Amino acid sequence: MSRRLGYDIIGKMKKNKFFFTIIELIMIITIIGILILLILPRIRVVYSIKLQGATKKLVQDIKYTQTVAITTHTNYAISFNPAENSYQVYQVSSGNLLKDPYTHQPLVVDFDEISQYRGININSVDFGGTNILQFNWRGNPYDGNGNPLTREGRIILSYHDESFTITVSPQTGNIEIQ
Repeated sequence: MSRRLGYDIIGKMKKNKFFFTIIELIMIITIIGILILLILPRIRVVYSIKLQGATKKLVQDIKYTQTVAITTHTNYAISFNPAENSYQVYQVSSGNLLKDPYTHQPLVVDFDEISQYRGININSVDFGGTNILQFNWRGNPYDGNGNPLTREGRIILSYHDESFTITVSPQTGNIEIQ
């Protein structure tokens, strides 16, 4: 049985398929759509993890500041700058910056400068109407004017459309994340 180019075994002429049919295009678009729907929730998880990391860092720094104030019998404060998405920790009496326990550098955090936190926003800070949280030598929280907190202090961090609120209780300085 001889074969000639362009014919199949039965003798019918083969059609060269260089173009997609409409059904094939619809199937490809449907598959791409399904893949996007599967990937999209995973991207949101990455956003959540990034925000959780920044929140944990901030909570650790608040607790560290409170602990240093208690152990050194010295007042320490955290000054927040929401416009620049940053904060710094310092000794109230001298203004000297506290050193980070891990890096031994001044404890200044700028979410815009640290790649793992880039994009995190400090939406609002309220400690008795100020952007400063102080701890006295007993670990009690005060506002930026040196007055004891009479209501919960709040810091709101956000990333894309997700946010966490960190609250600091008056008198005890206990921290909650909501």
